[in-house]
Amino acid sequence: MDPLAHLVLYGFSLLISGKVEAALDLILINSFPLVGNSETSLICVTSKWRSRESITIGRDQDANQHREPLEVNEDSKRAAAKTVVWKREQASETIGAYYCEGKLKDEVTRIHTMKMPLGASFHPVALTVTANKGEHVNISFIRMASKEEDAVIYKNGSFIHSVPRHEVPGELEVSYPQVQLQDAGVYSARYIGGNLFTSAYTRLIVRRCEAEKWGPSCSFHCPSCTNNGICHEDTGECICPPGFMGKTCEKACGANTFGKTCEETCKENYGCRNFMFCLPDPYGCSCATGWMGLECNKECKPGFYGSDCKLKCNCHNQGTCDRFKGCICSFGWHGLQCEKKGKVR
Repeated sequence: MDPLAHLVLYGFSLLISGKVEAALDLILINSFPLVGNSETSLICVTSKWRSRESITIGRDQDANQHREPLEVNEDSKRAAAKTVVWKREQASETIGAYYCEGKLKDEVTRIHTMKMPLGASFHPVALTVTANKGEHVNISFIRMASKEEDAVIYKNGSFIHSVPRHEVPGELEVSYPQVQLQDAGVYSARYIGGNLFTSAYTRLIVRRCEAEKWGPSCSFHCPSCTNNGICHEDTGECICPPGFMGKTCEKACGANTFGKTCEETCKENYGCRNFMFCLPDPYGCSCATGWMGLECNKECKPGFYGSDCKLKCNCHNQGTCDRFKGCICSFGWHGLQCEKKGKVR
């Protein structure tokens, strides 16, 4: 069978199974992933034409069997969403791993996220790290408190590394020169005398294909996903960061928008501030466009834009940088960096 026929049949099999739609049409919003003295929540959102009964929120691998069951309610602010809200006095109950689950026919999609204590001895650089198979990856934790104890790192609850107390650096790292699928998982860091309430967590997601490849044998070329979109290794589609849409995530929707077609908005007083958006693997979690930091409460520095403020504008021809959209071009110019003359066709 020629490659084109193989690709067409593979695409039809995904459409029939529902994987294409299910993989890209579910969002988990984690407000205040670093739990302190504020009210915190999880919001599981699906498309407006889906029923709320098709989604749920649950605890992921909960070791504490004595916790109260999650109180999952309908989100009155959105057409098809469910939420769990913890009050300030319930902070100790929130620490752990959670999932948002959506069902479409026989297919189930789960999005994972974590909540950890603001007062943890270490903080992860990012809530999730996504890598392509074979890439060099660093998993990093920033030291927030100094103690006369050894520092330890775990993967999926099993010990993997320790640093003697007098050698604990400002940034703990686990490095993989050529990361593989078996390296994926949840990594945690703490001092040896610590516990769940002093531990920091991050999740490593490894695409089963090398960079810019997708398909059952990773033989197809990914589209050029712009604005930090991630190519799905099963569908070849770009998973777009919150605030962007289009086949290659080329369309910037602006502040306080999210969803596959940017149809959803952050209706809270502060917009998308303090909201960590988690999408189906292999995307992971990030802030909405215009925000950065583990609590998504820091504005982009001048000249930067996008989710986690990782994109640089580099605007030409008197274009100006907008932290939500990127380059805003002057009259007569267009393009990602205002480098193209004339009207958009």
